[in-house]
Amino acid sequence: MQRRPIKVQDLVNRGRLREVGLPMLLAAAVLLFSAMVLFGDNISELRRTNTGVQRTNAALLDLAEINTLAMGIDMTVRGFALTDDPIFLVYETDNRTRLHIAVDHFASLVRDEPGWPSRIAGLRKLIAKQEAVFLNLSALGPGHAREVGAAITDPVKRQARYDVQNTLTRMRMDEMTLLSSLQEKAEGQMRRTNYIAFGIVFLAFFAGVLGVMLTFYVGTQRR
Repeated sequence: MQRRPIKVQDLVNRGRLREVGLPMLLAAAVLLFSAMVLFGDNISELRRTNTGVQRTNAALLDLAEINTLAMGIDMTVRGFALTDDPIFLVYETDNRTRLHIAVDHFASLVRDEPGWPSRIAGLRKLIAKQEAVFLNLSALGPGHAREVGAAITDPVKRQARYDVQNTLTRMRMDEMTLLSSLQEKAEGQMRRTNYIAFGIVFLAFFAGVLGVMLTFYVGTQRR
C-alpha cells in the first residue's frame, strides 16, 4: 500500500510543525553564533596584523632617519674642516644625540623579532666605530682641513661609514619584505572578514524569515 506524502497541513494538524521548526531555528542560531565567533577572531587577527604593518612602517622611517643622521655626522665634520665655523660642531653633537635616540626607538620596535636584538647590537658597534673616526677629526680643531681631507679619503676610515650604510640597507630590505608579507596577509584577512560578515547577515536573515513564516503559518492554520 503506497503511503501518502506528508504535507505541511498534516504537520500542523498533528502539532508537529513546532517540532520541525524549532530545531531548524536552533541550528540557524548555532550557525549564526559560530559565524560571529569566527568573525570576532578574524577581526582580532586583522587588528594584530595591522599593528604589525604600522610597526614595520615606523621601523622603515627610523632606518631612513638613522641613515640620514649617520651621514650628517660626516657632513658636519667636513663643514667644520672647510670653514672652521664652530657651529658645525654644534650640529655634529645634535646629530649624534638624535642618532642614538633614533637607534633606541628602532630597537624598541624590533626587540621582539627573532635575531634583531643581536643585529641592533652590531649596528651600535658600527655606529660607534664611525663616530670615533669623525670625533677624532673634529677634536683637531680649526685649521686642519688637510688632515680631515686625508682621513675622509682614506679607504680604511671610509669603510666605517660604508659598513653602517650597508647594514642599514640590509635591515631596510628585511623590513620591506616583512611589510609586503603583512600587507598580503591583511588583504586575505579582510576578504575573509567580508565573507564571514556576509554569512552572518545571511544566517540572521534566514533565521528571522524562518521564524516569522512558521509563526504566521501556524497561527493562520489554527484559526
